[in-house]
Amino acid sequence: MNNKWKLSLASVALSVSLLGPVAAVYAAEGTLPVLAAAAGPSVKLNDLLDVELKSVLNQKTEGGTRLGVVVRLKNTGSVLTRVPDYEVRVETADGIQYTLKASTANARSLQAKSSTELSYLADIDRMDEVTVTQVNWTDVDVYVYPKTETVVASIPVQAEVWQGESSVIAKPEALKKWSDSFRIPGLTSPVQYTPVSISKESTAAGTVYVVQLLASNPSERRESIPAFTLDGKADSKVFNGSRVEQGALTLEAGAEKYIHYAISTEQDTVLQSLNLLTQENFADAGAAGVNVTSYAVGRLHILLPGEGEGINSTAYALGNPIEFDGKSQLVNADMKVSVEEFYMHTNKEEGNKGVTATFKLTNTSKKPLAVPAFAADLVTKEGYEYAGSRQATQTAMVLPGSSITVRYAFTVPASENGENLVLKVQDAVSAAPYKTAIAALSTGLQKSENNKWNLYPYDVKVNSWILQWDYGVATNYNYVYRLKLDLSIKRDNAVQVDNSFSRIMVELYDSNDRLVGTGGANIYGQERLVNGDNIISIQGASNMLDVRHKIYIYEVFNTPNGDAKRLLAQYNE
Repeated sequence: MNNKWKLSLASVALSVSLLGPVAAVYAAEGTLPVLAAAAGPSVKLNDLLDVELKSVLNQKTEGGTRLGVVVRLKNTGSVLTRVPDYEVRVETADGIQYTLKASTANARSLQAKSSTELSYLADIDRMDEVTVTQVNWTDVDVYVYPKTETVVASIPVQAEVWQGESSVIAKPEALKKWSDSFRIPGLTSPVQYTPVSISKESTAAGTVYVVQLLASNPSERRESIPAFTLDGKADSKVFNGSRVEQGALTLEAGAEKYIHYAISTEQDTVLQSLNLLTQENFADAGAAGVNVTSYAVGRLHILLPGEGEGINSTAYALGNPIEFDGKSQLVNADMKVSVEEFYMHTNKEEGNKGVTATFKLTNTSKKPLAVPAFAADLVTKEGYEYAGSRQATQTAMVLPGSSITVRYAFTVPASENGENLVLKVQDAVSAAPYKTAIAALSTGLQKSENNKWNLYPYDVKVNSWILQWDYGVATNYNYVYRLKLDLSIKRDNAVQVDNSFSRIMVELYDSNDRLVGTGGANIYGQERLVNGDNIISIQGASNMLDVRHKIYIYEVFNTPNGDAKRLLAQYNE
């Protein structure tokens, strides 16, 4: 039989939009849908063993119906105790009982004061609706004739058992609002979880939602973070998620840690909620060996924040230290980071606008510190997010008591007016290849001044400028130009600068907006601009003299995506 099953986790009936049919396709073989039973009071199997329901399965298959339960058994005694050979049966609303097969991985005995989980499963040839009402433990004595059967324990199924796409969870304890803290029902783990953020990223593989949870250990001992998954729900579809962090995760007593889940969706999908699932396993020994069937168990339904609620930004004044998420380990506590410049300009030729942000990183310790590899994204008022390109710097360490600058460039649509922009500082390491925000800053854009270029740590004042030209035999009877600038330059000497620092580019256009030529100069290094007179030669020529030129002066810096530029000044003859 091909075990490809459709899964749907119930959503709480809050609104019409949340009550549509829910369906998720689990492509992996052997993945089955199930709804977790609420852990109720335990019952006694005998004087030493208590049992409670953990999960109940009731799902249509291609050949009939699959029924199963997972129970938690506890030995309350002080000696090793054998698990009784009782038959585990599920009873339906029409009075029929079905005997389930025990997993070959089930424990045969329990140590004193310990507990274990036991799994049972059966496939029945029944296509009509089946309603499971309770689980019975029956002692069958086959050594007498006729054999006798005695029900030694029964547990009613108090939670709704998942039966199809139209089912819903009616119990309010299974619904969580965004930012509600919770423990995972059905598990003994004391670890608590709080949804922190959800962001949508466009990657080479498609569109991905990244969910960040804060896991907290309130106990007084080390705890493992149990394996679970988050699936995203959008109307009638459910999209499978997976944890980004690989391998086993543990939390020390009282410790907290972020964990992340990536949910791949269709391009235009807008998720409405999340389904939290855990996994159950059933092992069956056959002629070909042991076959393990794994199935998903729905535990919680988490509503996502409404539109516009996903970004919580902090009002920020340029030049002030950024307050990062205190739980992030990306930026050393002795590394103070601030935004010194934040500009937007129009790229007329490219048909878009550019935004640049200059970060200053200051080492306040007495030892060198590595330059943190944070990323930066720009979020517009409408909620559109644009990734920044980071300046390619040569400096890997920041000296004690010193600073460096790192610039980021963003490309936004020409229609962007720059109002209510949010600058997100992102951790691109902890949940790689995805990013999580460690700060979100709401700050206004600066305005450029033609005669003052802010190139932190440099301040350049333009005292005067003039466009000069030559004509004659030496220029093949073409007009060639040079820009003469009288500058006053100041620098913050506490900031480290190297050869990767920004450079100056000049573009010269004639009165018909035709590019005549370009020139360049350095702020740092050889042939750099100095106080006083400076000459920038224009590489290009014109065969006619035009006395109405336009001069555009840009800051240019290298990024992995190519050169990024910012308009510093525009001069008109």
